[in-house]
Amino acid sequence: MKSQYFLWEGKINVYNSKNLPEEIDIEKILLTIGSKLPSHLLKNIESIFIGEFEHMREKEVDALFQDGAIYIYPDYVRTANDLRDDIVHEIAHSLEEAYSVDIYGDGQIEREFLIKRLQLFNSLKEEEIPFLSRDFFLDTDYSQKFDSYLYKVVGYPLLATLTSNIFVSPYGATSLREYFANGFENYYMGNPGDVKDISPTIYKKVKELSELTEEF
Repeated sequence: MKSQYFLWEGKINVYNSKNLPEEIDIEKILLTIGSKLPSHLLKNIESIFIGEFEHMREKEVDALFQDGAIYIYPDYVRTANDLRDDIVHEIAHSLEEAYSVDIYGDGQIEREFLIKRLQLFNSLKEEEIPFLSRDFFLDTDYSQKFDSYLYKVVGYPLLATLTSNIFVSPYGATSLREYFANGFENYYMGNPGDVKDISPTIYKKVKELSELTEEF
């Protein structure tokens, strides 16, 4: 695949400067996303860049929303669903800027998240592995130390088992913002029923966002 440029939804610039697996059709993926997400939820997205970016290499991230653009690091994209989910996840992060008060203003998502974090803390105390202090589990901001602990010390297989009825997916445990974005992603691209059962406040907030109008 050669480098390509096109417009998504007639207004969002899409640049692909790096080869992806041959079976991945970016335009088809974006059409699928556009058919599922209300158009006003894309209001903060100006561009999508797929390529190798130094700022992403330094942060060791595979996808990022920054300054109106979604950046995708292609080396981590193995399937069409990987790319689809990364884009929708970053759309969720873009909404945190546009609708921060609506999402977090009443504190309901934070309360739901912290209850789940403490459930995870108690579950980990029962396992025969080192565990971090309770203060880490009460900090809603992203922490590289906490993320590394979940990934390298606990391990995602065990984390998936411990969080199966607490978080929609293990990555939602890493921070409040990732909890929201992970729920948003699964609401549209996974099973919204799971989001409703496991994270009812996230389900309610995403549903409210979907029902907003362009004029809001």
